[in-house]
Amino acid sequence: MSIFEHISVFLSIILGLAVVHLIAGLAQIIDAHTKEKLYWVHLLWVFAMLGIVILVWLGSFVLSPISEFSAFHFLNLLAYAMVTSLMSGLLFPLGSQHIDDYYSHFKANRRRLYFLGILFTIVDGIDGVLEHYNANIPWDLGQYATLSVWMIAFTLGIFNRKEWVDVLIIILLIIGILGWFHSIVDVSVLSW
Repeated sequence: MSIFEHISVFLSIILGLAVVHLIAGLAQIIDAHTKEKLYWVHLLWVFAMLGIVILVWLGSFVLSPISEFSAFHFLNLLAYAMVTSLMSGLLFPLGSQHIDDYYSHFKANRRRLYFLGILFTIVDGIDGVLEHYNANIPWDLGQYATLSVWMIAFTLGIFNRKEWVDVLIIILLIIGILGWFHSIVDVSVLSW
């Protein structure tokens, strides 16, 4: 087993738990016996986080040629998976807690979600630098443009509680996710 395979198994477990948590939350929403008050921005965040988790996992494949990881690179990959998982965890409560109003739940957690979003952009930016130097991945200026926009949007979201800000952030997040997917195709992880 290569070092990449060994590390990717551990990261896949963390990211897999995030997917399980998000899917369990969606199952709770579609359960015919529940009568929660849904919030469309929250629902878009759930699908966006599913996309992010999948892209973090898929994107790590570009590291497969690396035969030696530095401790810093490993810790950054671990932080990447953990922050992604924590963001997913904020969208639904852990355990058997039940949500009656997803609008209130989202509003109660939005600042923490945006703070973690800032951490995510920092970790993702560092990951891009490490991928460039350790896996000879070309600089992706689109990645850094997207991360800059997300950083500004998440910072705005922390300090501004207006609903239009939440709507703007999720729109920018979805646009960035679509661009990220396209960039994964560009580096030959996937093909059209």
